[in-house]
Amino acid sequence: MSTHANRELETMAEVFGLPQEPGPPEVRALARRAVAARARGAEDCRLLLDALGLLGREGPANGSGP
Repeated sequence: MSTHANRELETMAEVFGLPQEPGPPEVRALARRAVAARARGAEDCRLLLDALGLLGREGPANGSGP
């Protein structure tokens, strides 16, 4: 049995309709931390944050990152 999740982010975005702006800065910071805590590594974290629209122009190190 495989222990890693099958992440099909494009399908999730199509099904759930991710918002253009994921909320106020406090909510985005909490979401970034949740993604970072569950990511398999730095690249996985970056890809997930980018796919969810949480990476931003400056990346997660913009002062409100994970």
